[in-house]
Amino acid sequence: MLILISCFLLFASALALVLLRIFQPNARYTWLLAVGGAILALVSVYGWLALTPFDLALPAWQPRTLFINPILFRADDISWPFALSISALTLAVLLTAVARPAFTNSLTWAGTLALGGLGILAVTADNPLTLLMIWGALDMTELIAQLRSVDGPAANEKVVTSFSSRAFGIGLLLWASIISIAQGNIFDFQSIASGSGLYLVAAAGLRLGVLPLHLPYSSESTLRRGFGTALRLISAASSLVLLAHVPAESLISSITPFLFILAVGASLYGGWMWLRAPDELTGRPYWIIGIASLAVLSALSGNSTGVVAWGCALILVGGALFLASVQQTWLNRAMLIGAWSMSSLPFSLTASAWVGRLGFFTVFVVVAQALLTAGFIRNALRPTGRDSLDAQQNWMRTVYPAGIFMLIFFQVLLGLAGWNGSSQIGAWLLAVIVSLLTFGVIWATPRFRILNPVRAHWLTPADSGLNTIYQGFWTIYRIFGNIGQTVTDVLEGEGGIMWTLLFIVLFVSLLTQGSR
Repeated sequence: MLILISCFLLFASALALVLLRIFQPNARYTWLLAVGGAILALVSVYGWLALTPFDLALPAWQPRTLFINPILFRADDISWPFALSISALTLAVLLTAVARPAFTNSLTWAGTLALGGLGILAVTADNPLTLLMIWGALDMTELIAQLRSVDGPAANEKVVTSFSSRAFGIGLLLWASIISIAQGNIFDFQSIASGSGLYLVAAAGLRLGVLPLHLPYSSESTLRRGFGTALRLISAASSLVLLAHVPAESLISSITPFLFILAVGASLYGGWMWLRAPDELTGRPYWIIGIASLAVLSALSGNSTGVVAWGCALILVGGALFLASVQQTWLNRAMLIGAWSMSSLPFSLTASAWVGRLGFFTVFVVVAQALLTAGFIRNALRPTGRDSLDAQQNWMRTVYPAGIFMLIFFQVLLGLAGWNGSSQIGAWLLAVIVSLLTFGVIWATPRFRILNPVRAHWLTPADSGLNTIYQGFWTIYRIFGNIGQTVTDVLEGEGGIMWTLLFIVLFVSLLTQGSR
């Protein structure tokens, strides 16, 4: 019941905000209501530790012969760190909202709370049926939000295309479930069939934009720091949690080395583009691709704990950076704790990231991790382009940094206690090499032009070389579609009967010649 209690607090708070917006649009203290619900949800998630692991099974659907698996949730060492990170991010979005122009938008707060509830349900899902339903809800939420925030047919087309890529990921997860059931297994994440592991990795990689490398959503959205950050990071976490459930023995295949190559390429590409991004919001798609690629590599190397570590780093480290919209020197320096969390040094959040089999690919992983960490440090110390809190009220000057510090605090907490990946030495030698390489990249950035950030209009997902390749395939698809539509219009138009008679005459003549 604890899982439902945490989600109920978030959903109930969101519903209350919507009702107040409808019936009492001038109601006061709506922000306090939103923050209060998020705080209670965060405390309840932390309280899971007293009973972890535990399961929650909803009543089975009828008929049982058709719906073999019930709706099932589980809180354990995989789902709890994800759920804690998501609930902390939800609260941080609301706390930092005081520094943004649209502070009084209660519908945005309600959307953030609802996203947090869906995210907790996604990371605690214990079988494909449950995860598929929540993926569908998250995808529809993102589709509607994106279509409402972009203008023009070209931008709408990109939104629908990105939605289609995630739908293919849902199809792969469904196919893995069918394979398992066909083998006589009851498919939950504790009894995955040996032939289903690669399908699960492919499903998560496709939704994250890693396998194959692509940008899984449009960049022309007006969704930026608050709701946009929650939407991006929670959606990514809902896919990353699937990787943490994949057992190592199900990944032994001749295809696995090719998946390694694709994931390494995606990590290097994401790290390089993130390093050269002009600001953190422009580079956010590449941050997600880069971290997700490292999580995929951890899964392929048989290290589920590393997947959880990278997933929590994606939410907590990235969330602190993307929500930081105010220029405060001491706060920017405090965010550098995120670099330690990213470093894989002993007792850090990602200390358990590389306890696995990387082999030949180790050197490329080290480079990718160093690029991502160096890009984070550069964006955290960015001196310009942010607002100031000087004109805000005193309570806002206190609440805003509290949201950022909370995410930093949970980075340290998860590195030291609470789950299987905490208090670990890890692959400390690799971590030292990553740290040295990171400092080398930071030192070289102002000295070598190729490492300097590029201008914003040169580095957008819409204009990247990667998007150009996929746009070429999409153009070819549209050409064939136009040809098919032209043929259809000709056959269904006024001359359709004439063309039909002509085809019949040609068909009869061919049969006549064949009979001679």
